[in-house]
Amino acid sequence: MLNKRPIFLNAFSRGGSNILVNLFLSHPDVCISAGETHKVFKPGTRFDQGWMRIKKRLFYDYPIRMAIGEDYFWPNLVRPRKQVPNYVRKYIDRLLFDGRFIARIQSHNLYKSEGVKYTDEDLAKCRLLTKGLNGLVFTVDMFKEMYPDAVYFALVRNGLAVCEGRARRGHSVSKFAGHYQTIVEKMLEYSESMPNYHIVKYEDMVSKPLEFMKMLYQKADLDINQVNKVRLESKATIDKKGNHVLNKGYDRQVFWYEPDNLQDHIKPNINENQIKLLAPENREIFLNIAGDSMNRLGYDTTPLVQTSTT
Repeated sequence: MLNKRPIFLNAFSRGGSNILVNLFLSHPDVCISAGETHKVFKPGTRFDQGWMRIKKRLFYDYPIRMAIGEDYFWPNLVRPRKQVPNYVRKYIDRLLFDGRFIARIQSHNLYKSEGVKYTDEDLAKCRLLTKGLNGLVFTVDMFKEMYPDAVYFALVRNGLAVCEGRARRGHSVSKFAGHYQTIVEKMLEYSESMPNYHIVKYEDMVSKPLEFMKMLYQKADLDINQVNKVRLESKATIDKKGNHVLNKGYDRQVFWYEPDNLQDHIKPNINENQIKLLAPENREIFLNIAGDSMNRLGYDTTPLVQTSTT
């Protein structure tokens, strides 16, 4: 395979994974493919203009779908995937590798450190990072055979906070709760059977970001001494009134921070804000379906259940 010692992230959409990605991309030896995993193979990213949209449909998306017999990289497909022929795996590996060169924008692979741009030689040697959302947790079954030298991180988060974001956008709470339960149980299964699969918590990441980053790098075998500054992207978050607010700059703008100043960018109270905004009836629906999975992750659901029924 072309990609050596890749780093795979599993996470929920709207689950805070943007911070996790940027902590890894702060290391000069880590680069990302052309967007989240599904966006590497499907048109619709900021890289897909004109002919590139057609090219992705004809040479990326459709051939893989037809060869496997399903929409393999669709995040909302929350179930086990079919077996992938070896020739398709090699093709997937090539597209992931080539994606690192396509993604030359500020929020991806333009700079390997503040003010220092990647060269083609730098990118070719980088360890590839890719982020699979929601149902793409099931692609680990293929990737672990393709890349026995890979390392995996599953970012989990209090499901009530993630649920609020879904409910606010009009999604079915019961459907999301079922997906949350299925995805968490699969993450737990992997973590119990694969020594290179690590479950990490959003809450730990936002409360002590530097300590969290050191833990990530230790598990991923990355030298944190190579990082002088940490890159983070400006992205809207939820305030106490439920408004989306940008703390700094414009959406997706990259800022470089001294490691000791990460808390200037990362706000630890987002979960609390979102959970308070979740309607009591939606809390009860979610916990009735996914409460056991929340408990298995170590989240205390008892006071939340009491709050939702009063």
